Amino acid sequence: MLLKNPQPRFEEIYRIYEESFPDVERRTKDGQREVFDNPRYRVRVMEENGEILAFLGYWDLPGCVFLEHLAATERCRGKGYGKLLAEEAVGETGKPVFLEIEPITEENPMTGRRAGFYERLGFYLNTFFYEQMPLKPSDGPIPLWIMSHGKSVTEEEFKPYKKEIYNIVYGVDVFE
Repeated sequence: MLLKNPQPRFEEIYRIYEESFPDVERRTKDGQREVFDNPRYRVRVMEENGEILAFLGYWDLPGCVFLEHLAATERCRGKGYGKLLAEEAVGETGKPVFLEIEPITEENPMTGRRAGFYERLGFYLNTFFYEQMPLKPSDGPIPLWIMSHGKSVTEEEFKPYKKEIYNIVYGVDVFE
């Protein structure tokens, strides 16, 4: 379900966000609250008995949709809520859809499981160089990979979307 006004549910969603993502992959609480006010930012939730069990925070940008954070409460992981939220968001747009993912490594088997989850949803792994820009002033860029829905893309094909993501989501200009 798309929340038309996510701000009243911010604290509940932020608890899941904080529990699910490491510090370097999160904005400050005030920074995330500001994002909730951005007219391009969307929040979808799965709830039961009035309690949010999972959420998807994403950006409806002019040229693409950028899935930023997908998470479920610890007790609800593996129940298909993330799949449903991602399918809803992808199904309601005619734009290209992208997300960032950690590079797959043997040292961290979860990276391969995450990639597999998104591949089952129709995403393709693109392993060209990409960095997530810092979400807080104290953080640095993080080397990640891009996944694209429906088909793989080259680094060159991704450039206009990267520019849009960097500019609107991260507030960084790309000069290439």
